[in-house]
Amino acid sequence: MSHWEITYNQYPTKLKPTTEDARNIPVVFADWFITHNKGDRVRFAQFGDEGVWNVDPDGPWVYLKTNLTVPHEILKNALPYTDHLADLDIYTRLATYNRRNVAWHRPTQTWKYRNNRTVHFNQTPTEGTNSALNSEEEAKSSEESEQDEDTAQVEDLLRRTETTVTSAIQKLSS
Repeated sequence: MSHWEITYNQYPTKLKPTTEDARNIPVVFADWFITHNKGDRVRFAQFGDEGVWNVDPDGPWVYLKTNLTVPHEILKNALPYTDHLADLDIYTRLATYNRRNVAWHRPTQTWKYRNNRTVHFNQTPTEGTNSALNSEEEAKSSEESEQDEDTAQVEDLLRRTETTVTSAIQKLSS
């Protein structure tokens, strides 16, 4: 049994998380729960194979085994491609990539655009054979992704409009 499983089983009473609790759990934690311990509301989480805990929503996360603080950079760098992202928030799971909004998608463990398409991060010049070709492909891919996002937004707007019109017609008919 792992250290996380032992910790999880040690606290049979799991509290319902508040909105504040959920906002203060980094997206990199695979599993987490909240309980009372010695009069405090304590958040426990699984970080890799380790257990971590936190009492103060604005305070640091601490390793269970060593009681050492988990550096914010360690949490941030647990997600892939963080070096390609700007404005990364490990609590909201949001970031920007090439000036476009992206979000970490837990079920697939991938970054996705707002239109739910997977982000394909650019190759570095050392990964490809021709950096000029890579830049051209990168620009084309970015343009296609922007068109896909626009299409998704228009489709969503049309779906909502259709629902509204259908509802209005039904109300007028009755």
